[in-house]
Amino acid sequence: MLWPALAAAHASLVSSDPAADSVLATAPHSFTLTFNEPVTALRLQLIDPRGRSHPVSAIDQDGATLRFKPPAPLGEGAHLLSWRVSSADGHPIGGALTFWIGTPGQRLPAIEVPDDPMRRTAIWLTRIAFELTLLMAVGGAAFLGWVAAAPSRGARAGCAAVALLGLAALTLSVGLQGLDVLDLPLSRIGEAAVWRAGGSGSFGDAAALSGIALMVALLSLRWRGWNARLLSLGAVAGLGTAFAVSGHAATAEPRALASAAVWVHGVSLALWIGALLPLAIAIGKRDTAPATLRRFSRTIPLAIVALLVSGVALAAIELGTVDALWQSDYGRVLLGKLALVLGLLGLALWNRVRLTPRLMAGDAAAVRTMRASIFAELMLVIAILGVVGLWRFTPPPRSGAAVAADVVHLHGERAMATVTLTPARAGPVQIEVLLQTADEAPLAAQAVTVTLANPDAGIEPLSAAAQRTAEGPWRTRLTAPVPGRWTLTLGVLISDFEKVNLEAPIVIR
Repeated sequence: MLWPALAAAHASLVSSDPAADSVLATAPHSFTLTFNEPVTALRLQLIDPRGRSHPVSAIDQDGATLRFKPPAPLGEGAHLLSWRVSSADGHPIGGALTFWIGTPGQRLPAIEVPDDPMRRTAIWLTRIAFELTLLMAVGGAAFLGWVAAAPSRGARAGCAAVALLGLAALTLSVGLQGLDVLDLPLSRIGEAAVWRAGGSGSFGDAAALSGIALMVALLSLRWRGWNARLLSLGAVAGLGTAFAVSGHAATAEPRALASAAVWVHGVSLALWIGALLPLAIAIGKRDTAPATLRRFSRTIPLAIVALLVSGVALAAIELGTVDALWQSDYGRVLLGKLALVLGLLGLALWNRVRLTPRLMAGDAAAVRTMRASIFAELMLVIAILGVVGLWRFTPPPRSGAAVAADVVHLHGERAMATVTLTPARAGPVQIEVLLQTADEAPLAAQAVTVTLANPDAGIEPLSAAAQRTAEGPWRTRLTAPVPGRWTLTLGVLISDFEKVNLEAPIVIR
């Protein structure tokens, strides 16, 4: 009663001029977008029949209505208007509509996806810095709480410094994510809309969980005994959850297995990588180094086994087939990662078999050698994170496993749907939705919304409300402007207090 489920509604487009999928005899002199509440324009662009994007800058706002002139002369053919606005509650929303000048059904724009090399490089470098510091800080706190015989003040200070660097890198990554979402240059990173966009969605969830994990790790460094152990354990759990809620695995199927594998992979990696820095400090203390080494030698094989098993599971889920390992960009990146991981495992094995016995015997020269080896391991870890960071720009092969079929089945715990696309190719698409319950009985819904999304095309999602027919199915019409991999989402309002989202990848020919 105190927390209504439908109280947090965002703005929505009520009408537009020209209307979606309309055919105009001549080019319009102006455009109008009318929403159900006042909005703030974030990004509008008009894509012409040649695929060129023309940003809209001069916008006249009258309450909930945005008016603007065409940013460039409009010729015959298909045009696409992509818009992104911020609603009154501060959440960014977007959409797109297609219209024709002249004869409908002509070739749709071959959209040129914009790219900013400086922004991509900044995202890549910041991700390496953030993930390295996150793994080292959280894993280091766990090592000091559970493994180190007598944690030194220097080791605690080092882990605390790494955690603070992680918080700084995390903050910067949110801003860069917002720039990427809104397709803005680095010079616009100071704008509030950029940070709102960066903190939204699954990325925002992962960033919040990562920040909590870093702060809990910092807190654990100020305590001793079981207080430090329990806090460091919470930080490790938060890190694993942050890894599992965002990225490719967040949409992989089977979802439960993929999320669990990512969680285990992130946790085991943190326990291994996070131990390196405090271990390098601990082996210099002759009185406690043997005890620390014995504990580390007993526990780290478990983390490495979990890391390898979860990594194999994730590779199988994301690749789909063995051929994709060398036939796809994702697979080639994975091969590069595996080569570096083998080098890292070889170095760790050498440390365990050759150097650890010498350290246990009190060999002073072995301390210098192992510290140099640990430094080499950290360099390999940085290289691995750099290679893995390329996956942000490389979709896994399983995302292209959708079939260019006219019929798609979507399944959920509360509902399922059979969606018919006529035809399943770029251009106007008639969409029919037949809803059923999980036990295949007819499902009576109050409303159905159909959304097609393809972020790689550089346009906002296309959405339309379906209408129930007398025969039972729901029908609507959308225009898919480009072929490729799309995500089909159904928003099914079952009752005033319950809404179900069904999602599946599809291929538009």
